Amino acid sequence: MPVNALRKPGARMSLQEALERVEKLKRLSESSNPHEAALAAMRLKDFDVEVARFPRQEPVAEEVSPSKDHAYLNKVVEILDEMPIVPYETLDEIEVGQSSDKSKVNWDELHFALVKKAQRMGADALVHIQLKGTAGQKVLGATALKYLTPKEVLEIQQSTALEDAEKAYKESQKERLDEDLAPGIG
Repeated sequence: MPVNALRKPGARMSLQEALERVEKLKRLSESSNPHEAALAAMRLKDFDVEVARFPRQEPVAEEVSPSKDHAYLNKVVEILDEMPIVPYETLDEIEVGQSSDKSKVNWDELHFALVKKAQRMGADALVHIQLKGTAGQKVLGATALKYLTPKEVLEIQQSTALEDAEKAYKESQKERLDEDLAPGIG
C-alpha cells in the first residue's frame, strides 16, 4: 500500500511517515553529539503523531483570551529579517540564555526557546534576532512584534484624528502667512 494512501485528506503526514519521524528523532536523541541530542529530544517531546496526522484546519478569526496559559503555544511565529510593512506594535525586547553549566552554546536550542517565549507572549513575529553581549554570556535576543488588526488600526486613527486635523490646520495657517509675507514678484 502506498504511503500516501494512509494519509488523511489535508494532513501533514501519514501514520507511517509520523512513526518514521518518531523513530528518527529517538535515534537522534541518542546521538553522541550533545547539542543534536538535546534538540532532537526537544522536538520529540513536542511532536505528536495524532496532531501530525490530523487534517489541517484553515485559521478562523476568533478572540482568544490571554488568560489561558496555553492559548498561544501552537501559534506560528514568523522570523523576519526587517521590519514588516503591515501595521504592528512592538511587544517587548525578549532574551533567552543558556545555563552556564554547558560548555558550548547550542544556538538551535536558544533559537527554539526564543520562539517559544514569543509564542507565550502572543507575538506574531520576531525581528532582529541577535547575540546579546558576548558568546560567553550565551544570550540570544530579539524584538517581539504583534500585528495590528484592521479594527485596532481604525481605533488608533480615530483617537489621533483630532490631533492630525489640528496639525493640518496649523500647517495651512503657516503656509498662508508665508504667502502673505512673501515679497511680490516684479
